[in-house]
Amino acid sequence: MKRKLTSPLQRLIQITFLFSSMILLTQCNKDGENETTTLNGRFVNETFLKQVSDSIPGLVPVYCYELNFDGTDSVNILYGFEQAKLAYKKNGEKYQIIQALKDKDMIFTLTKDSTLNLIDSAWNGANQNSTFKQVKNSTDFISSLNKKMIAGEYELFKGDKSTQIKVNLKEDGSVSGLEKFTSYTLCYSGDCVGEIYPISNSITFSNEQKETVLYAFKVDKTRNRLNIYHVEAPVKDIKGERAVKELAFDLRK
Repeated sequence: MKRKLTSPLQRLIQITFLFSSMILLTQCNKDGENETTTLNGRFVNETFLKQVSDSIPGLVPVYCYELNFDGTDSVNILYGFEQAKLAYKKNGEKYQIIQALKDKDMIFTLTKDSTLNLIDSAWNGANQNSTFKQVKNSTDFISSLNKKMIAGEYELFKGDKSTQIKVNLKEDGSVSGLEKFTSYTLCYSGDCVGEIYPISNSITFSNEQKETVLYAFKVDKTRNRLNIYHVEAPVKDIKGERAVKELAFDLRK
């Protein structure tokens, strides 16, 4: 049986097709590498957030509160009182944040359900590593913390009687219905942790003139109450040691 000869035109078509397939395969491989080695998205420390309801945030050991990836080879890290931008790389199935611990790298893994596991237990002395959950672009760690701890609509009480005044503490840190305050900030890290004695949960309210007032607060989730207390005025040349005083606001859901 005679072998069918291939015409020059057919041969050219075959070569062109083969060459095009190789280019496409190479490009797919590159795209695949980009998808797996560079990350996008904001991740908040879910392990930390699960603990703050029954503790004082500033006393919970934590390496960082948020990891924000922007599609480059670096990650923006929120430590609370400061931030940093560090390089990271993929090594097999794991990722390494370069020099996260001075001269040492920190490892993390990423699951298909957008859960990030940071291997940080050796650093913070906890018995488990920290789990981070990816959040929407409109959400960050601060709004997640506000939501977990106190955000919601309350009714203001005085002398155990309702004033019929509605107080709204929003997740974005804005407030309405509470005197002339327009925003609030929860203390979770930094010098504010030791400002009140004994160490307590604290909140700072601000008005439109950017004037601020510090308060202590307690949350009673079983009774749906948020009690906010006055604290002593700061003393010159003395850092912290501001005692908790009388009840300032009795908020109930």
